[in-house]
Amino acid sequence: MSRLERMRDAMRGTSLVSEARPFTLGPREAKEAVLLLHGFTGIPKELSTLGSILADSGYFVTAARYPGHGTGRADFLTSRAEDWLRRAFDAHLELAAGYEKVHVLGHSMGGIIATIVAECFGAAKLVLLAPAFLFSHAGFDLAPFVAPLAPVIKRNRPLPKEEKDRVRRRLFAEYWADDLVAGAVQLKRIQRLAKTALPRLGSRILVLAGSGDTVVLPAVGSYIERMARRAASVDSRVLDGAGHLFPFDASAAETASIVRDWMGRPGSEG
Repeated sequence: MSRLERMRDAMRGTSLVSEARPFTLGPREAKEAVLLLHGFTGIPKELSTLGSILADSGYFVTAARYPGHGTGRADFLTSRAEDWLRRAFDAHLELAAGYEKVHVLGHSMGGIIATIVAECFGAAKLVLLAPAFLFSHAGFDLAPFVAPLAPVIKRNRPLPKEEKDRVRRRLFAEYWADDLVAGAVQLKRIQRLAKTALPRLGSRILVLAGSGDTVVLPAVGSYIERMARRAASVDSRVLDGAGHLFPFDASAAETASIVRDWMGRPGSEG
């Protein structure tokens, strides 16, 4: 069966969780825009706090949604790195057609996609939140070898009792209860491409990492400082006690405040 046929079959009966829709915020007459890029198996809503604070600062904000995200596992497993990156490219092109400057912000996988987008289009400002350059789990490196035999590894993880978000509770069984190894292979492909983009970046860069992150090593900021040799500047900070989901968990307000202050208002140097 071809990939097109698998995609068609996966879409039968598929629906998008309403809260996973892309969103736009802020004044359409703004001169500058910010593209928000969510993480692996995430949804745009996770960046809504950041989007709101940037819109209040005077930026027009768009949060994109990658194919296979916010729908279900069958749909997700038919999507590939090319699909996710293409959506980010298109979202940037759409913004650039109407705004003088387009800055880019990404979380986790969205951070490495944001790096590629910023390098391709010469973004002035780039915000990277726990960008997935350095994984803490060695299993990610094994994904390309495991995926042909086991595209999904059943873990049957229980829904965390502390998870209060209704949408994440609804999507948990589809995306996070098991290991989606085939998807991790696509993530690794994006990571490799993003690493080649780092030395060519000319942006001003803000990197935030969580000291308690168990997915991306907190040292990712130091790594970017070393590798982004042509960047206009790199401001790297570690949020004490924060985990991997700090843009939308208990650390969301602190994260948004730091990003707002660093970005400044449109027309500022940040």
